[in-house]
Amino acid sequence: MHNGLKTLLLSLAAAALIQGCSSETDVVKMAPVPQIQSKFEPDVVWSHSVGSGVGKFYSQLSPVVADSTVFAASRDGEVEAFDKQSGDRKWSIDLGDEPENSDKRSARLSGGITAFYGKLYIGSENGYVYAINQDDGKILWSQHVPGEVIAAPAADAGKVVVVTSSGKIAALDAESGKVAWSSADDQPNLTLRGQSTPVIAAGGIIYGRADGKVGVVLLDSGMLANVSRVAAPHGSTELERMVDVDAQPIVEGDEFYSVAYNGQLVARKLMTGEEIWKRKYSSAENMAMAGSDLLLTDAKGHVYAVDRSNGAEKWANTDLSYRNVTAPVAFNGYVLVGDSEGYLYWLDGQSGRIAAMQELDSKGLYTAAVADGDMLFVQTRSGDLMAIKRP
Repeated sequence: MHNGLKTLLLSLAAAALIQGCSSETDVVKMAPVPQIQSKFEPDVVWSHSVGSGVGKFYSQLSPVVADSTVFAASRDGEVEAFDKQSGDRKWSIDLGDEPENSDKRSARLSGGITAFYGKLYIGSENGYVYAINQDDGKILWSQHVPGEVIAAPAADAGKVVVVTSSGKIAALDAESGKVAWSSADDQPNLTLRGQSTPVIAAGGIIYGRADGKVGVVLLDSGMLANVSRVAAPHGSTELERMVDVDAQPIVEGDEFYSVAYNGQLVARKLMTGEEIWKRKYSSAENMAMAGSDLLLTDAKGHVYAVDRSNGAEKWANTDLSYRNVTAPVAFNGYVLVGDSEGYLYWLDGQSGRIAAMQELDSKGLYTAAVADGDMLFVQTRSGDLMAIKRP
């Protein structure tokens, strides 16, 4: 299949599977909005609109907090900085005005935002990576890379690392943006429309691949150090054989945790790839960690807490089946997820039961909320950035 056509949105894959099963009755049905009595009403401290958000596109744009500032971006190119306590706007720029985007539909920002040592890094579907000064919004450099950047960059040790939708991984000099090295992985004929955000640890880059594996390459040279399988393709169709590792690996000490679509959740040793345990889960969303728990949402919209020491399931919440829930975030004893109808759910971290819920934007939530101290930052599909506190 042509490289430009081989990616596929998870939602389209699900729709195709549904149609293949039945032409009269929906096999998969979205669960109704839960009817609960909220134990508390979370406070929206402040709210601002950041451009037009991501709209109906699947841009992986999440706000990021650095010191006293929260940064957010819209798909069309607006990047803004706000005081995280008051919500006062500090600066605003529009990357859509940059020359390289003049003949494109927009800046098409999708990968980011990443904050590191006074800079912001963000990538685009137009194949550009930008470095921005956190203090004043000045664009420090832009660099073209081979492919769409749809996952957030990683930064450390003087390098910025991006993985593109074409399976290429590139390391850029953090000061100049020049490409230090690049490499490529073989891609299956059909993949999800997603990409794993890389993690830099112990001198290596750990990242998920579309072939069901997690790769480790050396940060200095890009040399492949290790490959570990998370899922093996199975089934009679290409849809069934998709095993993308789109979730960002979690690195903790000398271990890492990774989950695949149509695959499993695996714990391995970081240096050797030795398997510690594995369990059957299917997910393309990032995981979170709370104490000894791994938190994940699966392809059905179920939310789980798993003991990271042995893979034992502590609890499961199935109230949000097929509501297109976001990746989870741990916040003050709760596990939070959003859904495609714009509801934010507060799950009790011990039992998994929904303790409270609130409707934020009827256009929906797509990316996970961001927790910072006693504040929670949520960006909706419409572009509304909200600062929320639990009373």
